Parts: sequence; structure tokens; C-alpha cells
Amino acid sequence: MRDLDKDEEIYMIHFGILTPQQGLDYQKIRTLWKESERRGFTSAWLVDHFIPYDAPITPMNAPVLECWTTLAALSRETEKLRFGPLVTCNLYRYPSVLAKMSSTLDVISKGRLEFGIGAGWLESECIQYGIPFPKISTRMEQLREAIQVIKCMWVESEANFSGKYYTIKNAVNYPKPLQKPHPRIWIGAEGDKMLRIAAEFADVWNFPSDIHFYSTEEYKRKVQLFNSYCQGYGRKTDKIVKSWLGIALIAKNERELCKKIKQFKPENISVSDYMRGIVGTYESCIEKISELNKIGATYFILVFPEVKIGNIKCLKSFSENIISYFKAH
Repeated sequence: MRDLDKDEEIYMIHFGILTPQQGLDYQKIRTLWKESERRGFTSAWLVDHFIPYDAPITPMNAPVLECWTTLAALSRETEKLRFGPLVTCNLYRYPSVLAKMSSTLDVISKGRLEFGIGAGWLESECIQYGIPFPKISTRMEQLREAIQVIKCMWVESEANFSGKYYTIKNAVNYPKPLQKPHPRIWIGAEGDKMLRIAAEFADVWNFPSDIHFYSTEEYKRKVQLFNSYCQGYGRKTDKIVKSWLGIALIAKNERELCKKIKQFKPENISVSDYMRGIVGTYESCIEKISELNKIGATYFILVFPEVKIGNIKCLKSFSENIISYFKAH
């Protein structure tokens, strides 16, 4: 991967696809990833959950493939596609072990891993699996320490860290990741405290707009706040990639769009809120992406509702009408 300080890497618009595993078997995910690579997407992502996180929409007995083992398998199915967890839950694996896992996967994939990590939020999952679920302030403190442990393990010959929650002594981790100085750290954040952690540690700040459907103005305010926190940590805001995560549902005309919205929009979401995603005709989606890009977003991670029913033609349509436009401009 090229040096992150190069302007062409920071400012080029990229598109990725998030393929939540719930309800999908391996062959379906494999097909989606291979099609994404063929259609010019930069990256593909999995979620780090053991159970459906949107129950009862997805039945609790639906298949959910484990994130990291599935990533390892998919890394051998693709050649250029970058990939990662969006995001891995810090509660589920000790950070030194996660550093070893991620280093190994970066080597296996010839340097294509993108490393997303978060504090964890699904309490019911932890209860089912017997995993401690401390209060949010503790989870955030653990996340801060975990990131430091992982970075030490990635770059130091013998890693040492002594914190409140994690301690490692002369920890050896070879082989090191192929990417130098290390794989990019993605942190998803929208709340104030997580924004501060992202400002302190993230190479990429991922803004999750796939659940709350934030308006463009709300996103703009978040970007301004994030930039102020980055400056407080002495970090250059134009060197941290800003990623936007949301729904993508595109159509050639208004008639087709109305039909798709009726089919895929969740009942608890209003049409106006749903339209805050990359939802619209080709022209309006290009306009929305351009607007977000002017605010600062250069990386768009997209969830395509149509793939849930086996329609992968939406990836071809997005590539030909959206990705091709931004490549040409």
C-alpha cells in the first residue's frame, strides 16, 4: 500500500462494501466479495458479531460466520481487494492475541488488511457467550490501552506495556505486518468520547450513518468537532482519512427508486431519513457523495440491501454509474 501521506491516497475517493454475515453462508459472501473486486470496489468488510445484531429482523437461529476466520478464508479468494473487520470488538480477544492474528492475516494477504476496532456495544451477545461487559467508560479505557498494545506488538522487536487493564512483557510477535509502519487503524465513532479516541489514534475515522441516518449538516458538525479534537492532539486533520458508512440503494429513475424503497426500507425508518443514505437516482447519489466529499469524506463504505435477496447486479450498476463517474472526475 502507498504511503498515507501522499495526497493522491488521502484525497482519492474510494468505495467499499460491508457484507454483514448474519443470514449469509460462506458461498454467498464469497460471491459478493469476488464481484466487488471485479467491479472496482477498493475494499470489503465483515462485522464482528457471533449472533444476529438486528434481531428480530434476522432470526436468532440465522447463520453468523465468525469474523476473523472468515476474513482469513476470503483473503485467499481475492487478489487486490482490501478487507477488514468493521469493526472488531475489543472485548472478544485479548489485544496481544489480536495483534498476532492481524499480523498473520496481513502477511497471508500480502499486505491488504485494514484494521477496524471498537469498544463493543452488544450486551446480549456478551451475556450469551459469558464475556464480561463492563460499563461504557471502562470499555473505552480498555480500547485506548488495547490500541497501544496492538501497535507495540506490530512495530517493536519486544513489546512492553503496563496499563490498568492490559500488561505485556517482552512480547515477541513475528512475522510483523507487511504494511509499514503497520496496517491502518480504523475507528468508528459518532459520540464525543469515541470521537476523542479516534482523533488520538485513528488512521481512518469511520462515521456510522447506517443506523441513525444522520443528515449532511449533522455530519458536517461531527467533522468539525473531530477536526478540533485532532488539533488538540497535535495531529494534522488532512492526514486522517474520513470514512462514511451508510445504505446504498440506487435506481435509474424515480419510479424504480420508489419501488425499491418500498421493498427495502425498514418499517421503523421514515422515507426522509432513509433518503439520507446513498439512496436515489444515479444523478442524486452522485450529488450526495460529492456533497459529503466536500465536507471531508473520501471513503464510502456501503451496505447494499439488495444483496440480502441475492441481487448482486446492484454492484454492477453502482460500479458503472457511480464508481466510474468518480474515477473519471
